[in-house]
Formats: sequence, structure tokens, C-alpha cells
Amino acid sequence: MTIPKSIIEYAIENGFKAPTYNHLRDWDFIIMNSLASKFSLIESEHLDKKIDIQELEELFRNEDTVKKEMYLDAIPKQKQMILDAPSVVIVIYKPKTRIGEAKKIYDVNCLASVWTCIENFLLSLAEHDVYGVTFIPQNIETIKEKLGIPDDLEIAAIIPIGYKADDAKILTQKTINVAERIHNEKW
Repeated sequence: MTIPKSIIEYAIENGFKAPTYNHLRDWDFIIMNSLASKFSLIESEHLDKKIDIQELEELFRNEDTVKKEMYLDAIPKQKQMILDAPSVVIVIYKPKTRIGEAKKIYDVNCLASVWTCIENFLLSLAEHDVYGVTFIPQNIETIKEKLGIPDDLEIAAIIPIGYKADDAKILTQKTINVAERIHNEKW
């Protein structure tokens, strides 16, 4: 089911209301709707390769049960999510410092800021019963080249978005006792 352009634009507009470290909101969005464009992402990320479930299970063997279950469910679905989503949104940002060159926590403020934008974007989509998942690309330079993204910009996330399927599998989330996580005046 196609997502109205107005809903995506509304979510992006709310993304731009997020706090930012430099007040410039150096964020851009690429919206992909065509299967050909989405397939180029899958090729760039090598998601067209078969996933070895046993290898994946071994990788997460010692992880928290909830975390393990989430990853074992999500990783094999990533290719299909990108292909099946009515739209895929790529969030671009201008880094102050390349992540690999960061020397101080302040050097990654631009990354923290773009993620507040992404949170606002996802929450605004949810107001319209449209949901997304964040996918962090591994082959950013290949994707940048394919999509003509300038060298001085970075990709924060690839976000397939769509309506929840009637038969969607809802995994158990870790339950947090909020009262135990709130500290007043000191730890």
C-alpha cells in the first residue's frame, strides 16, 4: 500500500524540529519508491547473499535472550523489508568530523543530532500508523556513489517504511521498571 507523500513530508518536517548541536540541521532525505532503486541498495549491502542461520545463531549465542531473538528475526528479513516497503527513506547528514577521525565526544554531536531527527521522523510516521525500521549500512561509500551523495556527507540510516502487516510477528520487548531507572539528585 502506497504511503501518501504528505505523510512522509509531515514526518520529515517534524524531523527538522529535533534538537541539533549546531542549529543548522544539516540533514537531507532520499525517498525511494521504485523497485530498481531499492534493489541497488540490496546489491550495495550484499543483502542478495544467502544468510547462514546457524552462523547467525552462533554470533548471538551469548547475548541477552531478547536481543538475540530480535536480531535473529530481523537480520534475515532485511532484504525483504527493503524490497517490500512502499518507500525507503535514506537519512543523510553533514558530519563535523568523520566518525573514524573523532577524538572527542563533541566530534560526534552531528551523529547524535541526526538520530534525534530520525526519532522525530519515526514518531511522526507512527501517528499515521506508518512504521519504519532503521538499517545502518555497511557499504556507505558504494551507496553514496550509486546515489550521487556528495563526499562531505554521510548516511545515518536506511529506513524502510510501511503499514504494519495484519500477520506481523510482534516480538517481546525487554520490560523496564521505570521507577528503578529514575534517580533524584544523585545515583
